[in-house]
Amino acid sequence: MGGVWATDVFDTVQSGKTASYGVVPFENSTHGPVSMTLDALADRGDDLGDVVVSGEVYLGVHHYLLGFGGLGNVKRVYSHPQAFGQTAGWFKRHLPGVETVEVSSTSRAAEMASEDRTGASAAVAGEMAGGEYGLEVLGREIEDREDNTTRFFVIRRRDGEEEEGGRGKGKGKNLVSFSVGSHDEPGALAEVLGCFKGRGLNLTSINSVPGLREGMRPFEYLFFVEFEGREGQEDQGERVKGVLEDLEEKTRWWRYLGGWESGRR
Repeated sequence: MGGVWATDVFDTVQSGKTASYGVVPFENSTHGPVSMTLDALADRGDDLGDVVVSGEVYLGVHHYLLGFGGLGNVKRVYSHPQAFGQTAGWFKRHLPGVETVEVSSTSRAAEMASEDRTGASAAVAGEMAGGEYGLEVLGREIEDREDNTTRFFVIRRRDGEEEEGGRGKGKGKNLVSFSVGSHDEPGALAEVLGCFKGRGLNLTSINSVPGLREGMRPFEYLFFVEFEGREGQEDQGERVKGVLEDLEEKTRWWRYLGGWESGRR
């Protein structure tokens, strides 16, 4: 079965050959943003310009420690970095000092643990993966918080001009990325963020990654801003269009990464 990296999903959707849509994890309520997805959205090589976000899904996430035998046999544990972050407290209490090995997905972790019949290897994964690979449950629902939730983005290829805020009647959301004109200029980032306030648009998340784009120096960053608003909803459409015009004027580089209907109810 193996694992699939977020970048593989973006590449597949960009190519348009085998899939029109993809689903990637964007952030977790316990462990924060998913770095691999942010790196793909940064598109530093300008290879993914046709991929946009078109929806979001919130899912409660439960983790299980899977293996053979008992906890006393476990010497190493495989899982995705996010899963380790969401279960760090449990491991500190129950398996302090155990070797942790990061792999591409929790399903891949379960597959690798199943190949070690001695019980020295275990995996943090979902209960379904344990059943698929014949693993025993050594620890049930080991996430540190009961309300552990992951937000996933639905991505697709662009189909012409994007509709700000997506389609539908609910609350619209948008995502943009940008770099500021000069990291040495006091207030450069604040000036850009002030555009959203000036247009009366609510920000719902801000993230950043190292820029690494052509012309950017070390320790200069790309910023991702998520904000509310959509076309056809009172005067929000004009405000969204206005802030995109502001970004064109006040940033060195920017990209509209999609609009969608909020998945929160």
